[in-house]
Amino acid sequence: MNDRNTPIHATRAWMIGAALCLLTGGAAYGDVVGRLHIVVKDADTEKPAAGADVVLHDTANVRPDITLKTDAAGGAVSPPLENHAWDVTTRADAFEADHRTINVAADNTTEVEVLLEPKTEKVIKIKDSRNLLRSSQTSDATERSRDFLNKYPATAGNPQSLPKLLITNPGFVESSVNVVHPRGEHASTSIYLDGVALPGALQGRAGQLLSPETVQSADILTGGYAPEYGSETAAILNLTLRAGTIAPLRSFSLQGGEFGTFDGGLTFGGQGGKTLTPGVEGPAPRRFRYLVDLNTRSTGNALEPPQPNDQTAHNFGRSSTLFGKFDYIAGDRDTFGLTLNAAPAETQIANRTGLPGKYAPIGQGFGYGGARNADGTIAQDAGSPDALGSGTLVLPSQQAAGQDIVQTDTNNFGMVNLRHTFSDTVTGLFGIGGSHSGLNLHNNSPSIDPNSFNPDGTLTQTDNSIEFNPTLNRVYDQTELQGSVTASAKSHTYKAGFELQEQRGNESYQFDPQSQLALDALAGVDGRLAPAGAGEVDGSGNPVLDVLGNQVYLATPGAKTPTLHVHRSGYYRAGYIQDTWTVTRRFTLNYGLRLDSYHQSQEASNGRDDEEDTSLTKTELSPRINASYLLAKGTVGRLSFNHLFTQPPLAQGAIVGTSIKPETLDQYDASVEHQIGANQTVKMAYYYKNIRNQDDTGILIPDTQIGAYTTLNYQFASVHGFELSYDLAPKNNVGLGGYLAYANSMAKAGGLDQSGAPAPEVNDHDQRNTVSAGISYTLPSQASAGLDIYYGSGEASSTLGSIVPTNSTVLDNGDRHDHTRVNLRLASSPTLIAGAVGLKLDVENIFDNRDVLNFNSGFSGTRFEQGRRVLVSIGGKF
Repeated sequence: MNDRNTPIHATRAWMIGAALCLLTGGAAYGDVVGRLHIVVKDADTEKPAAGADVVLHDTANVRPDITLKTDAAGGAVSPPLENHAWDVTTRADAFEADHRTINVAADNTTEVEVLLEPKTEKVIKIKDSRNLLRSSQTSDATERSRDFLNKYPATAGNPQSLPKLLITNPGFVESSVNVVHPRGEHASTSIYLDGVALPGALQGRAGQLLSPETVQSADILTGGYAPEYGSETAAILNLTLRAGTIAPLRSFSLQGGEFGTFDGGLTFGGQGGKTLTPGVEGPAPRRFRYLVDLNTRSTGNALEPPQPNDQTAHNFGRSSTLFGKFDYIAGDRDTFGLTLNAAPAETQIANRTGLPGKYAPIGQGFGYGGARNADGTIAQDAGSPDALGSGTLVLPSQQAAGQDIVQTDTNNFGMVNLRHTFSDTVTGLFGIGGSHSGLNLHNNSPSIDPNSFNPDGTLTQTDNSIEFNPTLNRVYDQTELQGSVTASAKSHTYKAGFELQEQRGNESYQFDPQSQLALDALAGVDGRLAPAGAGEVDGSGNPVLDVLGNQVYLATPGAKTPTLHVHRSGYYRAGYIQDTWTVTRRFTLNYGLRLDSYHQSQEASNGRDDEEDTSLTKTELSPRINASYLLAKGTVGRLSFNHLFTQPPLAQGAIVGTSIKPETLDQYDASVEHQIGANQTVKMAYYYKNIRNQDDTGILIPDTQIGAYTTLNYQFASVHGFELSYDLAPKNNVGLGGYLAYANSMAKAGGLDQSGAPAPEVNDHDQRNTVSAGISYTLPSQASAGLDIYYGSGEASSTLGSIVPTNSTVLDNGDRHDHTRVNLRLASSPTLIAGAVGLKLDVENIFDNRDVLNFNSGFSGTRFEQGRRVLVSIGGKF
């Protein structure tokens, strides 16, 4: 189908504007490179040390060493460097050498002061320290490196899980089914790979999008966004990907353990072609770099189950990640990059087997939505004793009844980029990419006779633990064109860039109801999904309700459940201009404007009702201003105001009948960060978000958990919170390390959603207190031990209450249920066996806590913490 509603003149205008950006210059788009301005002084006199040699060494072992020489003022500015850790060694005649590790800040010039001690007759060891504080960085960000992933077992139970890494950062609340909620919002997180924005992926996917194993370093941004960052803005992941190393890399890992879990990985990479430094013998930097990472995982406990005991009931999952990164240095000015990634997954939808007797007052998980008990009674008050479905009806569980629903995910993307150096001060980054996303539900469940009716017109099957036999398909293709240029001056870094994204996809929905209660619920969600018929009314014309509060639906005998087809298309356009101004050595100001435009149209038809077309277009200009100020040596304060525009999540909202509006908000951030000694930092932050048209994703058909999602707009919402974080980096990668991330926040929604229903007073993902912490110890042999703890005081959806509207019973006084998970990792030296192989023991959830995470949640139904999983692995190089 053609997108009849796309304004052609707007598209042309954006393309012309994009071309102008490229021709007139500006800044790198979401870049992952920055510069160092190193000033070398005599420690005694603080006079500049001219002629000092500064050697920059890439800790990722990808780029050759870079040697700088200080000028008369003792200063030297580096070329663009990737935003991870770099070793910096400074030497000068008559001075002791200085060695330190600097974390480069993306899109910024980091100020570094080196004080050299005069040589004395006594022997002085080279000074070794870490510059963890990026004082000129104006965003609220946390850096996580490959060393962090290796030392802490945050991803112990699933090495493919990027969300498990995110919750080590303050502001992220872990939910279920692969979702983390950043700063009070559902998801809406943009990912930038080596400076290029990744197209969005389908919500509700059970598999992963990108493996943490492919990441060299991650800047996790939650506030103070420069205008270059956009699309989905609850959080930003600015990732530097691994690349081919100077010395060839070949490694493997094999892991197995409880719940039938198996994980296997293979990584190989290196460099080839002509050397960049002629005449060097042995391993040397070369023009072509490659890295390939392959991983496969299978487990009988794939996602959080709907009961604490039987966690493997139809809960098997297998997933793979196939990643390749290829770079070619064509000359002094041009570097081409190609990134390819595929992440297929197949996951069973976990079946209910029944809850313990404790839950009888609110429903033990039998029948529609789990509202019925094992003895066949509906857990309810005496409000509607004659309602359809209120009688005693003993039913088998979903597992015993043979429910068999499977979800398959497809998540593929590829991108090509060119980094061009126009001059010593002007660089450009241009990229083109595309993605293919798919989410399918199919089933092999037993089916009832759809033509078996009672005399009153209702189905003879009143209730059933199998709610629907679904067939759902969502397939989307996206293309992106991005470009940007960076111009660095003495105290300014000017930037401008653009993004042009096209989205197009098809969806189909068929939910075959397996009981009358299911039919009533389906018709209440969207009449286009139900077979032909009408709602029942009494003699006064009032709707007749069933026990679950839905109007009884009388299907026409012989009518079939239709398939609703939806075609959606649209675009996202963005352009920005900004300046990062080093006002003084203490004060850095980032400011600018971003223009976002979003269009979506959809056409829906079920072959019976008239075709429905809807469309929406919204354009917004967003001012941003972010500041950092060095309050004292080692202490930086940050303030920011951001007006943000968030495009809706992909492929959601079609069934509601209206296009989803983009979310807009004003966000205020304030933080103070202090570096303690050589290798510790502590940070306090406060934020407030005033939101309009908040996007919140939930279950399409309430009270089920079969993998079908939709998105609602709440007219307004607010979030505010306090965060405290602490990081301790082991000196020289040996000794004690640790981190702490604490957040206290409140997320409130208000107004109406687009269906006219009132928004919940508190978002179901609101969690008041969250703690993520870890401690590690590393021996000189690199053998290590690590402990990781996650505590949540409970999302609003963790309270225990019945889904039956006439039942006001709540358990545990209606309080939220907290949950705690402790992970352990013991790793040998990586050269324990034959000088190249190591062993590792991971224990996920060592205390086997199986706390409730969600109960009848509007997003994920009922979910419990996964039980203890002991995993043993072997890995090494070959």
